[in-house]
Amino acid sequence: MTELTQDSLCIQTDVEKVDVGMYEAGDEDRSGFHVFNIARDQYHRAEVLQRTGAIDITCNLKEVIHGAMSANSDRYATLIVMEWGFQPRGSRRISEASIELLFETALPDSDIEVEKVSFEDTYSLMPTIQQETITMGGEATIGVEQFASLGLTGKWEKTISKTSSDAITLCGGKRLINNRPPNCIATWKLSENQAQRTGIPASLKIAMLVSRDDEEKFFCKLAFTCKTDLKTSSRGLFKKIPKDDPIIFQPNPNDVGTRPNNNVAYGNLELGSVNLNELCNVTFRTIITKGQKPWE
Repeated sequence: MTELTQDSLCIQTDVEKVDVGMYEAGDEDRSGFHVFNIARDQYHRAEVLQRTGAIDITCNLKEVIHGAMSANSDRYATLIVMEWGFQPRGSRRISEASIELLFETALPDSDIEVEKVSFEDTYSLMPTIQQETITMGGEATIGVEQFASLGLTGKWEKTISKTSSDAITLCGGKRLINNRPPNCIATWKLSENQAQRTGIPASLKIAMLVSRDDEEKFFCKLAFTCKTDLKTSSRGLFKKIPKDDPIIFQPNPNDVGTRPNNNVAYGNLELGSVNLNELCNVTFRTIITKGQKPWE
């Protein structure tokens, strides 16, 4: 995992905000689609989200562990790992992306809380440094009182040099619903390096720890917002279609449901002490170093 540091953000004028979360999907050739649960008992759906077209956006559920917060706690816990992929075509790019995961319980009197998320805080990836030089100039007239008979003028210049830095930024956090505790929303935000404008990373693997007061099933609703280049936005990248189905989590190991996900584990594991950042990573681009093979 790359070490990240806090940096400031600014919004460029050549990007357009597009909400594809629960309500938007598709592209100019209408090949995009939203994801359904194939049955009411399809738990831990592996394909969380898929958007295809000029920019492919995907999210897969990589790992789920149902356990406990700690040996001395009466809270149940679930560790969830997701992997996001962002693949623009040609000169297309995503300059900013926001992920929001809302957790809800099946019963009105149940309690659920997002305890921890990976990359909580503000981090930097692949920082760059730029040297800027500004030269200002003008014409100065020598004082009349001193050289009334000469009327001399002269040129002046002032050079200012400064060093600026920028980076890809990643912010993770927890949010309330309607300002009422506990935190039930997990969020992440990716922003490109504003100096280079080469887009956000191609892959983001994130994790979250959710606690509950019972072992009843619970739900995760997904929202995603991104800013794209103007060409992508003007071509009508996203079309209105119904929202994605929520992901259903079932802590009961005796009810695996329809099409069970093989990446789900059950047990008495104490999950409260897990370092979520060790399970996650950010990849800007994967390079194949042996792409050429000799003639055989």
